[in-house]
Amino acid sequence: MKKQKICHYCEGKGYVEIRDCTAEIQREETCVFYEGTGYIIEEKEANN
Repeated sequence: MKKQKICHYCEGKGYVEIRDCTAEIQREETCVFYEGTGYIIEEKEANN
């Protein structure tokens, strides 16, 4: 079993917290990278 690498943008949570200037969380959004899984998805090479 391979060790999964975490997404550096969302730190493996699968979502990011949008904060205002006082550091209060305003909303949470699904991470736009790696389909919101929080882990780097390795694409397999296609040999045609």
